Amino acid sequence: MTIADVARRAGVSPSAVSHAFNGRPNISEATAARIRAAADELNWRPNYASRKVSGQGGRSLGLVIARSSDTFGRDPFFMRLLAGLTEPLADIGWSLSLTLVRADEEEQVYRQWWSEQRVDAFLLVDVRQDDPRLALVEQLGAPAALLGAPVGAAVPAVTVGDESAYATVIGHLAGLGHRTVARVTDAPGLAHTRSRDARFTAAAEDLGLIAQLAVWDPAAADPVADLLGRLGAATAIVVDSETIAAEIVTHAPEVGVRVPEQLSVVAWEDSWVSTIVRPRLTAFDAPVEESARTAVALLARLVSGEPAGSTTVSGRRLVIRDSTAPAAPAPPRGDAL
Repeated sequence: MTIADVARRAGVSPSAVSHAFNGRPNISEATAARIRAAADELNWRPNYASRKVSGQGGRSLGLVIARSSDTFGRDPFFMRLLAGLTEPLADIGWSLSLTLVRADEEEQVYRQWWSEQRVDAFLLVDVRQDDPRLALVEQLGAPAALLGAPVGAAVPAVTVGDESAYATVIGHLAGLGHRTVARVTDAPGLAHTRSRDARFTAAAEDLGLIAQLAVWDPAAADPVADLLGRLGAATAIVVDSETIAAEIVTHAPEVGVRVPEQLSVVAWEDSWVSTIVRPRLTAFDAPVEESARTAVALLARLVSGEPAGSTTVSGRRLVIRDSTAPAAPAPPRGDAL
């Protein structure tokens, strides 16, 4: 099928088909919808590969994120990641193709983008346990890399050197007199969660502390009260997300828990959010920009046919601020709440 076939089916000119698929404003919504319906009926898509051959298009990195726009917009990590990708992609003349989808739409987008040759490689984030995308990109033969701990050998990974991070933060909390500490995650299904749980527990045990694991429940009537009510004797917590940590330090006093006098809070990620709340968050500064640059360089090598394997970038740096303090006896949270 050709663009002329689609034009005849939709009752328009070939140029109108081209304009519809390029998002030109001179095509009405109704006409564009009719053109796309005709293209679907004929199983036709633009030949993006020919644009590249003719010099009308450059290479592109595909980033497909299975999150709602609201969740995506409130996560400072993604803002740092996008900013970190911009410069290295520009340096090699690549563009970034980004879309937000539901989890059940992921496979379709990967297949469509690759079959239409819209992108030359994929960057995988939020990698889940038994993530089907790993087998999918291998099946497609698409160059891909993931951010996070390696999951199998098929897709290379860019990993932050976090081996000593939990020992660092547990040592900081132990030095303040804390004896029971908890790790709070908001993503129990991600591939890195299990390894982080294990490293956190091991670091606590090495210093004779009691470690607890907790999951943030955003569906609870009051997520902060719900979490604090489940902490038991813990007098310090390490929270995966700085936005959740900020919500905890802001709301905890309203449910009878003072931060940091009764509960010390550490964020696993650091951003501008950490310094606008009071008390300011003690947090780990992660090398997000370095990870982005490394991933772009790795993918560029793969696209060029060069060998490229998993690599580790520099580790997190603990930035001590106001949300951690000497331990006090744990408040009777169950009674208070």
